[in-house]
Amino acid sequence: MAVVSIAASVIFTILLASGIRLVSAAKIKSNEGGSGTATVSLGYLLIGIAALLVLFGIYLIVPQFH
Repeated sequence: MAVVSIAASVIFTILLASGIRLVSAAKIKSNEGGSGTATVSLGYLLIGIAALLVLFGIYLIVPQFH
């Protein structure tokens, strides 16, 4: 059970950090005159997946949802 918790925490951290990094890099690129549309979209997608992971964890913890 502890291995699953640690793995989920690591996956969440990687997803969130990568998403924030991509959104930040896209904003910097757009401020320099480039187009960062694909990068910002991928960044928000990773942040959304991290949010879904959190919601799934809440679903598993709260027994009224089952």
